[in-house]
Amino acid sequence: MSVRTDRSATDALCDEAVAWLVRVQSDTATGEDWVALTAWLEVSEDHQVAFEAVESLAAEISDRAGEIAPRLAPSTGEVLAFRPRRDGPRRGGFVAALAAAAAVLVVSPLVWRASQGTETVYQTDVGETREIALSDGSHIRLNGGSRMSVRLGWRTRRVEMAQAEAAFGVAKDPNRPFIISVGDQQVRVVGTEFNIAHYDQTVVVSVRRGVVEVRQPVLGPTPIARLRGGDTLRHTEGTRVSQRSKVDPDAAFAWTQGRLVCDERRLGEIVADLNRRFGTQVTFADTTAADFRFSGVIELRDQEAVLAQLSEFLPINVRHGERHITIASKPDRR
Repeated sequence: MSVRTDRSATDALCDEAVAWLVRVQSDTATGEDWVALTAWLEVSEDHQVAFEAVESLAAEISDRAGEIAPRLAPSTGEVLAFRPRRDGPRRGGFVAALAAAAAVLVVSPLVWRASQGTETVYQTDVGETREIALSDGSHIRLNGGSRMSVRLGWRTRRVEMAQAEAAFGVAKDPNRPFIISVGDQQVRVVGTEFNIAHYDQTVVVSVRRGVVEVRQPVLGPTPIARLRGGDTLRHTEGTRVSQRSKVDPDAAFAWTQGRLVCDERRLGEIVADLNRRFGTQVTFADTTAADFRFSGVIELRDQEAVLAQLSEFLPINVRHGERHITIASKPDRR
């Protein structure tokens, strides 16, 4: 490859980098724009080098905006004269385009990586709950046996929920939506209070206050639901249907106060919650017992007391083993 051809290729790559920088720094930039930029950067190291060079030049142009602006022709936006410092990265024909773009928007001097935020992983063991205070003023209460990752970026605040339950109190910031990826759904808010449970391919979103949008990417960009205080949306991963209902929002948050509020709830679901709260795991000897239903308030302070309460109201026997506890349905005495 000749020197001229190599330079042309480099200039073309820098032109692409300028276009990406202008695109993601626009007021209309979306999360999809940042995803597309990430894909472009991952094509090759050359793409990353070009983008970093453009960012460096953008920072210089931003710092010297007062000097550059008067040199732009008012009718065409053409750069009439601009001689950047010689100690910076190599500048090619893309300087004019970048300087013109700088006259339209303020180019951030921060590097692109900072725009995405640093990933922080939070997790809890069985029987453990955790309070998380984020730097944006939001708070998360993480239930036992849970895992999630958080990134607080320039444009968006993102959470990836694995198997987890969490109560969110999101600080309001219209310029940085709070987006949670959970299962095959996406929850989007600006500032509100809600609870998400994601276990065994089931996602349950319950809202205490504010508005929460739920999307299912496979169904397109339009929200499948806008939830308000007292709304709950239950969804099974891999399906295209979600069930919306009205509930007491405090019931969804009861676990944060050490309680379970049950309304005709399957014993199998209750035991799954108990197994995240207590170290000694509970299993079933038969499927019949798991399908029994219970209504009432369960205090989660003591496992023995919980099982005694359940056996008082349901036709079950509780057997204690060395390493686990077994629940069996009582035999028919008729």
